Amino acid sequence: MSRNRPRPRDNGLGNNEEMELWTRICQDIRKSKEKFDQQASLSVQIKTLVEKITREGNKPTMSEHDQLDTWLRQSQKLSEEERSIMQDEPCDVIKNLELLTALRKASEAEAPPNRSSTLNKSRKKRSEIESSATDSPSASGVDKTSRSKGGVPRSTSVSSNQARDARSDGVAVKIEEGSEGTKGTMAERSGLLVVGALVVFKHNKNKQGVEGEGIQCIIKNISGDGHKKRWYDVQDPEPNENGEEGAVFKTTASSLIPIPHAGAPLPSFPVGKQVLARYPDTTTFYRAEVMGSKKDTYRLKFEGEEDDKEMETERRFVLDIPNK
Repeated sequence: MSRNRPRPRDNGLGNNEEMELWTRICQDIRKSKEKFDQQASLSVQIKTLVEKITREGNKPTMSEHDQLDTWLRQSQKLSEEERSIMQDEPCDVIKNLELLTALRKASEAEAPPNRSSTLNKSRKKRSEIESSATDSPSASGVDKTSRSKGGVPRSTSVSSNQARDARSDGVAVKIEEGSEGTKGTMAERSGLLVVGALVVFKHNKNKQGVEGEGIQCIIKNISGDGHKKRWYDVQDPEPNENGEEGAVFKTTASSLIPIPHAGAPLPSFPVGKQVLARYPDTTTFYRAEVMGSKKDTYRLKFEGEEDDKEMETERRFVLDIPNK
């Protein structure tokens, strides 16, 4: 029987373009912060040296004068590089944020009529959940339990234990164990699970009615250390129907599969190989069979499709199925 796939937009731009733009913005902002942090470090060094010179009668040696000059030049250069990342091509974070906002507004404006009805139902359901959550003294927030994707709801993954809600920076954080596996642990040891990395957050296998194997998320924060369990805050990059930030889940490495970053070496899958792949124009991953390949894409037949329908997916969003 055919299964409709969740499709977030019908405006021709697709979720893929927005996702790539958002990822690039996050990467550039991290670069900008690195420049800022380096300036802060230089400022401390400059302040320390100036205080030393002051204590010694404001008579700097030639080496101290040269050192101050070097640090000030470095700081000025870093400041200019930081400004360039935010305002100049090819990064131009400010312009890209404006573009992303425009894409989001266009997506909502051009959504099909029947999606409006579904969203109203979703809003009502979300309000009911939030209302019931406030009755619990331990609940400080609630994450959305479903989202309409082109008129088809996609349920989020839940824990095998009872989920506990928390809140961080105004965004609902759902604490859960997620599904078990070894891929995440290997990725953790290999240093692939870092803040800003794209990952597949696997659905809990015991949850009924969820679409696909997992959803694409971004690692927002890491807590814990090597002496105890490490926790990852991963955020669904897809805003909810109210335009609010996507849900944040607190989970462990066992429920995460790293997605290769742009430009990274990619594995080669032969025809007939069973893989985990992102369905076009969504953030949901499904099982699929490799039917062929090109330079930048794989031709896939997704599980549940009828009439031998084949679709193309970008290579880096086609992953090996983790060991059970």
